[in-house]
Amino acid sequence: MTETQNKDSERSALPPQAVVMQMVVGAWISQTISSVTRLDIPDLFKKHGPQTALKLIQEYGVDAKPDHLERVLRACASVGIFTEDTQGIFGPTALSDVLTSSSPVSVKKFTEVFGNSWWKVWSGLHDALRTGHAQASAQLGMDYWDYCKANPKEMEDFGEAMKSNSHNSIRGVLEYCNLSGVRKVADIGGSFGHLTIELLRKYRNLYGIVLEMPDLIPIAQRRLAGEDKDIVSRVEFVGGNMFDGVPSADVYILKHIIHDWDDTHCIRLLRNCYSAMVGDGRMICIDTVLPPMGDTGGDLAKFLDINMMVFHPGKERTRNQWEALYKAAGFKIVSITSLNDNFGTSIVEGRKV
Repeated sequence: MTETQNKDSERSALPPQAVVMQMVVGAWISQTISSVTRLDIPDLFKKHGPQTALKLIQEYGVDAKPDHLERVLRACASVGIFTEDTQGIFGPTALSDVLTSSSPVSVKKFTEVFGNSWWKVWSGLHDALRTGHAQASAQLGMDYWDYCKANPKEMEDFGEAMKSNSHNSIRGVLEYCNLSGVRKVADIGGSFGHLTIELLRKYRNLYGIVLEMPDLIPIAQRRLAGEDKDIVSRVEFVGGNMFDGVPSADVYILKHIIHDWDDTHCIRLLRNCYSAMVGDGRMICIDTVLPPMGDTGGDLAKFLDINMMVFHPGKERTRNQWEALYKAAGFKIVSITSLNDNFGTSIVEGRKV
């Protein structure tokens, strides 16, 4: 039985109002998990073991009121985030471990920003539907990228959030994209260079360029401290505007970039890659590919599409829409490889026509 079939089976056993209420209060669950994660409680449990709410406050400096914290911990335990015993002692679980900073598959920062600045932007969904405009400026006072520039902590947290959301995408590129014989790869909008570094680790003759917003470059370069010197010598961080132009390379990778923008911006960016590409080259985009109309699967992918609606003038796209973008920029899609994650992420690879 598939996951979708399991969900349908569980829902069919409940009255409709119970099913809808479970969906609606999902927002409560999300915000509660984000709040305890911002208090570093999963990290404290991992380091010090099970604790009472009072001990977390008195001995480890958690900034909360004891009764309120205990109530929040009980709510988290009810959905499996923590354990709970009759003495009011709470502890870690496999779910809380991925909310720690040391987990190799950590979603800590993603969870934190989702419950903080992103939560504010989502409150504008009704207005987005009514006006057709993204809501970051209305809810934050400025465009989200400008908000990140004005708030260095937000910029750094966003970079870490994207890193946590990229584990499966990075694994997919390493597994399915053969860069043997490629001289230079350009990671456009590559954040702190996580993907590029892993590619350079795998391919010892490969050189990498990471194009990012100038404000992010110093943070990315600091994070290279302690990295293998050979890898550091083969990666270059370049600050710039990808819509004005991109560095020359054999292969271009756009990981979770295209879905941020409308078709006009996407075609301009893809054409910039086409113009700067050495030889025939390859265009590799990693993003969601929505199922076609009439297919009601891919629920998280479709809600990710709503996330794009409230934040940016972007969207998730079907295969037909991807093909139209590539064609308009001079590329032809040669393969779409699903990474089989919750968001419907795929590797969309193209070559010059």
